Amino acid sequence: MTGAASFWHPDSLRAAAGGGRWLKRPVESAAPAPEPEGVGTDSRMLAPRQVFLALRGERFDGHDHLDEAVRRGAAMLILHRAPEAMNHWPAGLHVLLVEDTLKALGRLASAYRRHLGLTKFIAVTGSSGKTTTKQMLLAVLGQRFRVSGSPKSFNNHVGVPLTILAAGPRDQYVICEVGTNHPGEIADLTAIVQPDIAVITSIGRVHLEGLGSIEGVASEKTAILRAMAHGGWAAVSIDEPAILPHIEPMERGITFGFSTDADLRICHCAVASKGTTFTLNDRTQWRLPLYGQHHASNAAAAIAVGRRCGFTDAEIQAGLLKVEAPEMRFTRHRLGSLELFDDSYNANPESMKASIRTFRQLAADGGGRAVVILGDMLELGGLSEAAHAEIAAELLEESDGIAPPGLAILVGPLMRSALEALAGDSRIDVHYAEDLDDAAIADLVRLLRETDRVLVKGSRGMRLERIVTAVRERFDATRRSPAQPAANTC
Repeated sequence: MTGAASFWHPDSLRAAAGGGRWLKRPVESAAPAPEPEGVGTDSRMLAPRQVFLALRGERFDGHDHLDEAVRRGAAMLILHRAPEAMNHWPAGLHVLLVEDTLKALGRLASAYRRHLGLTKFIAVTGSSGKTTTKQMLLAVLGQRFRVSGSPKSFNNHVGVPLTILAAGPRDQYVICEVGTNHPGEIADLTAIVQPDIAVITSIGRVHLEGLGSIEGVASEKTAILRAMAHGGWAAVSIDEPAILPHIEPMERGITFGFSTDADLRICHCAVASKGTTFTLNDRTQWRLPLYGQHHASNAAAAIAVGRRCGFTDAEIQAGLLKVEAPEMRFTRHRLGSLELFDDSYNANPESMKASIRTFRQLAADGGGRAVVILGDMLELGGLSEAAHAEIAAELLEESDGIAPPGLAILVGPLMRSALEALAGDSRIDVHYAEDLDDAAIADLVRLLRETDRVLVKGSRGMRLERIVTAVRERFDATRRSPAQPAANTC
């Protein structure tokens, strides 16, 4: 196939998807229909002329929304279940029946990746920091190149193919997040991406129900190195020792982190109200508009890739200064005199402790009472009880003269381990809620004062963004009309 448009010809798409049977093709007398452009799996968001690929999940089935996709202007439907009737659909519509639409999606993405022969692909994986590192890479590389990347956290067997299929023929770089929750997923997704550059941001205790142990996490994440494109290059964090046996030797790449053995060694890292500063190898100084030592590690990865792609340090620094925290990743909100740090997107033991550490530093500098609202960390398997007790130890740790938080609100059944570990320590006022219904959220928010500094952190399944919304609705004066006075804080 030559030319960008030829990939999207219906016959080419059928071949790329692995074959299938036409259920409907335009009648010969019909006017020639324009070729499809792009792929969508959500009928509500479908753009005209896109291919609608009907996926089936635990709670949805795209086959139930075919009429909506047609109404929105779909040029082609790819299904694995034949519809009851098609006579009411436009004459110019193509309808292809395949055995498995999810597999067809992966095959389409793999074929399109090969079609974009001059485009370089970067794959970012890790236990945490994927989205932030992707944002950093977009900011740095986008200064000189045409770059696209995964929207939000599209990092699974649906999101990765959709990221690739959304790339334009003129894109010079495409940045994909690659995630996992069971063995073999990284290898499968990397085989689709075939990255020219791979980044491993961190190794931590995540998805242990599927991956078993920190060694299992390291093995799974480093599968990205074994499935890179020929001549591929990698940037790898080595702060977790479990990764070391999996990267020896690493012939084409660079290591980074706080470890003294890292090629790019992070040192003199400090967090203040204006962001984070650090040095690399005691030579170059760097500034970030983000909060936390973990962001220095993410930035080190972006610096390594930026240098690899020919950027000067000054250019890389300029790009990093433009980065904004992704939504719900330690996002800072000023609500009158109250400051809210929303880190509710997800959590594992390492990211939870890093978030608490950073928050306590900022709260100590800003005055007011420090309040942490912490939800369960999920999918930790047999390590769950001990891991949640570790969070209590982190809260009680006194270093650099920083006292424990004044108030800790613990949410979820797993946080009972932290609750028990904090019992009897008078330095922290502790409140607990096992369930998070509307009444419980209202009760928790009433515990806050207008001058508090508040951190919200927990696993995605806990949906702690509901607490964030409630806090903002109570304390953000810009959200209240003049007829709605602030709630009584007594």
